Formats: sequence, structure tokens, C-alpha cells
Amino acid sequence: MPSSLILLGMKAYQFLIFFFTLSVFSAEEIIQHKYYTLNYNEDHEVANWVSYELDHSKLQNCVKRSNSFRIDPSVSTGSATANDYKGSGFDRGHLVPAGDMKFTSQAMKDTFFFSNMTPQPGPFNQGRWGQLENLMRSWALKYKKIWIVTGPILMPNLPVTGKDNQVSIPDEYFKIILRQQGSSFEGIAFLMHTDVPYKELASYVTTIDHIENLSGFDFFQFLSDDIEDTVEKKADLTSWDFNAKFAYLPCQASADL
Repeated sequence: MPSSLILLGMKAYQFLIFFFTLSVFSAEEIIQHKYYTLNYNEDHEVANWVSYELDHSKLQNCVKRSNSFRIDPSVSTGSATANDYKGSGFDRGHLVPAGDMKFTSQAMKDTFFFSNMTPQPGPFNQGRWGQLENLMRSWALKYKKIWIVTGPILMPNLPVTGKDNQVSIPDEYFKIILRQQGSSFEGIAFLMHTDVPYKELASYVTTIDHIENLSGFDFFQFLSDDIEDTVEKKADLTSWDFNAKFAYLPCQASADL
């Protein structure tokens, strides 16, 4: 059974290790970009997941959106391409949002690799999913630091699009968030279908255990068994502020954090 080791937190003196075990995918490649990690699935031509740290200091309005969509040269088997999305009717939907990476030009540009894209319906990408991404930024401000894992639910026989590759079109996406409070941890997960009704974001909350069962991944094995079990089996909405507000901080970042 293949496995993947993900390093979250790019500071040399401090990082968290997330260990995922693949049980359902036959093709995987770990790609470490400067500010996020992804696991590319060649069979589906999209990422199984992306993971990154989002902290207070990164939420700075330093650079504009680049729109520099391009092939990811780090994917040894070749990533999806612009032709795979051209005329498809789908948005090139980010997994790591460009809006989370406005603190340097490199951070922004690296979100536009096609390895970080999936085909998403416009109303989903620009609607409820985008609102969920903004809530994550609000939480990063409020709680100072969160760790985010995002991905599609990839199943056999998904519809595909693409002129150069057969890119799977997922119809469900997950987002898992972890934060540390002293020696304890809080976790929460969201599961959202691309054909979502207009509901409060809290209505899409589920347990991390549920996402693990759907995705085939085992998250957060760096935690002790008792803490991991507690964090992953509950979905305590009262531990998270769904009314948190967000505004970018003034730019103070250096050219390259």
C-alpha cells in the first residue's frame, strides 16, 4: 500500500508532519512547491489533495492575481494543460486559492499550475466554494494559524474533459482544517457537492473521519492515537467562529518569505 509524507509549515525550525495512506489510488506523486504540497494523481490528471499552512502573516495584500495558468514542470508524468480546459465550460478551479497566496509574487504564481486545478462549474467555484475559501482566511486571522488540506473526492468512472489529457470532473470536494490551542488540537471538515443549494456554510460541516472514509486517506497520523481519534470523530461547530470577518492586512512581506 503506497503512502505519502507531507511536510506542512515551511520554516526550517518548525514543521508538522501529516502522513496519508493511500488505499484506493494507483498513481501518485508528491510535489513540494515552496508554499504548498500536493499529491498528483496521474490516472485522474488532478491532485488527490493539496496541503498548506495559512497563518496571520501570509494574509497580506502584496500582489495582484497573476492568472498565469501553466503546466506544472514538477509533475514527472506531465500535468493537465490549457487545452484540457479550453471550451470545456468549466472553471479552472484552484485547490490552493490564489487569494491565500497574495504575500509574494512566487506564492501567487505557484497557485496557477494546472496540477493545482480541477474542472469546476462556475457557480460552484465562484459561489459557495469561494465563500468557504474566504471563511478559511477569516479563521487564519482569528486563530493566527491553521493547516488546510483540500481535495476532490475521486471515484472510478467520473466524467472527463480534455484535448491533451483525460481530466476527471469531480462532483464533490472536501476541506479539512486543523488548529492548535496550546497542547490541544481542534479539527473540522467540510464536504460540498458541486451542485450545492444555497445553504449556510455550517450545513456542509462533517467529521474528518467521514472524509477519510470517502477519500481513502488517513489524516493526521502525527497526532497521538487518543488525540487523533477525538479530533477526527467530532464536528463541533461551537469551536469555530462562522461569523468571523476578513480583510487583507497591509503588505509588509519581503520579496521572498
